[in-house]
Amino acid sequence: MPPSDGPQPLGDVIQSVIDRLGLRQHIDEARIIETWANLAGPQVNGVTSSVWLKGQTLFVKIRSAAWRQELHLRRREWRQRLNDELGDELVEELVFR
Repeated sequence: MPPSDGPQPLGDVIQSVIDRLGLRQHIDEARIIETWANLAGPQVNGVTSSVWLKGQTLFVKIRSAAWRQELHLRRREWRQRLNDELGDELVEELVFR
């Protein structure tokens, strides 16, 4: 962060430090997984065994074949809802396994 002649907003300073330390990807990953859990709700979370991110693809392992098929058919809608909630296009693809 370049020196400044005056005070800077705390949010800008924090964002600069996050970027300088290379933590942006880790923070985004945690935000994506947490946001998915909130959007999915108790029913989907109840049949989910794990969630992980690889690149810009979110993988969700579902224990029920019926739920997996239903979620797969609506994956574009889920991806759009997730990115809308995140306020950015952080997830390019959503895969249910």
